[in-house]
Order: sequence, then structure tokens, then C-alpha cells
Amino acid sequence: TIIRGLLDFSRPRTPQKRLANVNALLGECISLVENQALFHNIQIVRDLKDDIPPVVIDPSEMQEVFMNVIINAAEAMDGEGRLTLATRLDPSDNCIEVEISDTGHGISPENMERMFDPFFTTKEAGHGTGLGLAISYAIIKEHQGTISVESGVGKGTTFVVRLPVAVEVAA
Repeated sequence: TIIRGLLDFSRPRTPQKRLANVNALLGECISLVENQALFHNIQIVRDLKDDIPPVVIDPSEMQEVFMNVIINAAEAMDGEGRLTLATRLDPSDNCIEVEISDTGHGISPENMERMFDPFFTTKEAGHGTGLGLAISYAIIKEHQGTISVESGVGKGTTFVVRLPVAVEVAA
């Protein structure tokens, strides 16, 4: 797993972009994890707006981003709390926003500065490579989007992924 992560990070593949529905993609992500033991005591709240237009993305890459954030959130809550998934359209920027929030322990300011750095992790040895968020950052950047984080120790964490609505598929 570590070697695969290193290879994925060092040799990113060319995205296979197509029109996709982000709400449906988030639904698929939740269906993949909700029956795992880690999620049994986590309340999953869906606030997915109906007016979200399809966006041009590589669905498998975007699913990897969402899964990284969702699993990190569940681990930060030690398997107990509330995970909120929200989507909305920002017509002023012609972007959609995907917000993933948890009620976990939060992230310290010194760790916030390094969280997208390759190989940075706060997890115990053997429980993470520190590549998940670095790869996610690269994927979002490849899609001309942004990923940002708001957090406070003891206050939970919110990741916001912004993706442009009108991005042409590369030839």
C-alpha cells in the first residue's frame, strides 16, 4: 500500500475527465463506508442541494479525494460523532462547493500548515503514509479547483473543495 501510494504520488496518471454529478459521487462514497465498523456510531448528515450542475471531473480521482477526507474525518472522531456532507452552487464564481465537516478533535495550527505536505501524518506508525491529503491536493489542483480547511482544536474540522462548473474536457 505504501509503495502504491508513492507511485501514485510520483507518477500521477492523466485524468479521464467527463461530466459527473458530485452529489451522486458523494452518495457512492458514503455507501462504500457507512457499513464499516468505524462508521457505526457516526451520524451522517447529507445536505446536498438539488441545483448542483454536473462538472467535468475524473470521477474515480474525485472519489479518491472525498474518500480520503471522509475516512480521515471518521478517524479524527474516533468512530463517534457527526459527519456532514454539503454541496452548494456559488453562482458568483460559477463553482460548486463540497463541504465535509466532522465533530472530531480538530487540527492544531502547526499541523494545519503542513497537512498537504507529502509524508506528513499525525497518525501512529503503520496507520498512514501521509500521502492521502497530498494526493488529494494534487488532484484538486489538476481539476482547476481548490481545497481549503478550517479547524480548531476541540472544534472539529471542515474541508471545502471548490470545483469550477465550466471547465472544458482536455483533448
